Amino acid sequence: MAGSVQSDPAPSAWWKYFFLYDGSKVKEEGDPTQAGICYFNPRQTPLDQQELLCGQIAGMARCVAEISGSPPGLIRMRKAKFAVKVDGNYLWVLGCTTDLPDISCRQFLEQLIGLFRFYHGPLHQAYLECAQEELDQEWERYAEHLQRNTSDLHRIFNSLWALDKTKVDPLLLLKAALTLQACQRTCHVLAGCISYKGLVVSTQLPPDLSAKVLLQEMEADPKGEPENAAELQTQEPSLPQGVRITTVYLLEDEAAPLWDLPVEWMTRFQGSPASSKEGKTSAGATSRSGGAPLVRMALYVHHVRGLVLSLLAEEQFAHARSSIEDVYHSSLASLNGLEVHLKETLPKASLSLAKATYGFAHYDALQNVLATNFLPTTNPQDRPFLRAASLIHADFNQLPSASEITVRNASVAVYACRNAVHETYFQQEGPPFRNSGVPNPHDAAFGLPSKAKQKLLKHGVNLL
Repeated sequence: MAGSVQSDPAPSAWWKYFFLYDGSKVKEEGDPTQAGICYFNPRQTPLDQQELLCGQIAGMARCVAEISGSPPGLIRMRKAKFAVKVDGNYLWVLGCTTDLPDISCRQFLEQLIGLFRFYHGPLHQAYLECAQEELDQEWERYAEHLQRNTSDLHRIFNSLWALDKTKVDPLLLLKAALTLQACQRTCHVLAGCISYKGLVVSTQLPPDLSAKVLLQEMEADPKGEPENAAELQTQEPSLPQGVRITTVYLLEDEAAPLWDLPVEWMTRFQGSPASSKEGKTSAGATSRSGGAPLVRMALYVHHVRGLVLSLLAEEQFAHARSSIEDVYHSSLASLNGLEVHLKETLPKASLSLAKATYGFAHYDALQNVLATNFLPTTNPQDRPFLRAASLIHADFNQLPSASEITVRNASVAVYACRNAVHETYFQQEGPPFRNSGVPNPHDAAFGLPSKAKQKLLKHGVNLL
């Protein structure tokens, strides 16, 4: 897990289609379907195919909504499944391969919608204020980000990439956490995340917000500086080098926990965090998305080569010169030191990722991170494990009472167990004993639970 996340040789194999459709523009029988297509990916799809698919899915969603009273969340076809989200006249649809778990397909669609809302605010407002070409580029950016920044295994769980903490000096992780805490002492700063080449090093943000700020990784060139650094310096000459600040939009439910954090400056300047939260929520919730109020905030992003510091702050922070300088100068030395140490540490850690005589994946649903000894690039021999993990993860989602599942065929046996927070998958290398369909007490599959408990202890995974 300590390697670059952009190493999947076929990053879009799971991704079929994504489109945004505005039904208000196709109301009469003679209205062309093309008029309702706001965005379609892949862009090179012939127009007649775009119109066929959009019309077909929109018609099915409308029909189901009229019959059942609510639109479908998922539509299955022979070669693909489509996650569907309806917001007024707008219809979002993401088409995935059939082997991707239903829950992952729906989560990826929510992530796409969430990215757009986070960086642009309400959809209707964005399409009124911005040019179509500009928004097309933004959707392309989000689509590329989700396609390229997940491996096959992370795709199944739709999880974040994080540093393998067993391969990094704990002092480095402590230093990153202390850097974030130091930033929180600055007025208006609420919480933040430090990432390195797409890997979460330390975060104070909930998983969904961490996933959104990780998009900033795509904004850097190979040297780690923003691609449009010259333009940014022209627009904001007062910002320090490598820094940019943009307006972002959070749902009230996303913003409220940030004001609940024990941030020192809130008590120092504004009384209790609770009173501060109430005041700022009412002041910032001036936009609405699908009827839900949005809170405007400032996103401070500082690139130090491959390292990125992302901070969420109150909207006033963008205009507080002294606060910006405080954050920059108080964190610069620490960020430079972290970048140097991670650059030296991670290549060595990557070499040690070669699998032993077993493979495992440990998913933390609370933090939305995955620990594994599988390499980022999938090998052909890993496909049976991935297929088994996908099937079991889908079964766990549909069978809330199930706690252990073992799947077995002639080529692979995979054991999985879960509790309220974690899911763990284990495979012993080597082919299982063959049998003729009659249970065999010597079948290796029966020994997987005990082997998993023994082998995974050294990875910090306790199944006892």
